Amino acid sequence: MIKRYPQDAAARQAGARRMRVGLVIGIFLVLVWVLLDLLEQELTRAQQQSAKLTINQIRSVLVIKGAEVRLNGRANYEEQAGRNPFEWFETAPIGYRGPCDAEMPEPGKWCFRPLPTGNTGYKKPERAERGQVIFRPNQPITLEDRQGSREAPLAWVVGIEFRDRNGNGRLDSDEPQTGLKLIKAQP
Repeated sequence: MIKRYPQDAAARQAGARRMRVGLVIGIFLVLVWVLLDLLEQELTRAQQQSAKLTINQIRSVLVIKGAEVRLNGRANYEEQAGRNPFEWFETAPIGYRGPCDAEMPEPGKWCFRPLPTGNTGYKKPERAERGQVIFRPNQPITLEDRQGSREAPLAWVVGIEFRDRNGNGRLDSDEPQTGLKLIKAQP
């Protein structure tokens, strides 16, 4: 007959208790990891949807602005090309922060980066009314077949839509202008 000491039973119970606690902590950590991954995916999807909505709003404003130009009897959209489309909104979209103060907007925000005019003078450099719409995502997203992230913002320019009669892809003087469109650009 083997004698067991009471401290052996207590040590086994303590070991079993530590193993259960370790197992519960392990399961809890795996669940937290899975939930954080799902949360990150949802945040990325939400930002992608938000950016698509803003792009669609800009395109709608361009259609309206193009119709205004057409109704005013002008068929020349040169004046509107490259302009800030956010100025044509009655109320700007939520993520729009105005003209870009720095090189890049803060993550998750939109801005309009005016192109420099080249006249630096003695005061501040002058800025042109023409420029690019810039979006800097918080998370890596895919928008219109382009990858964007904090390090690689996305950019667009207001351009002229036209009938390309000769198929060269450029607006020639004899080709009719039909409206305004958003063109992908490099920031």
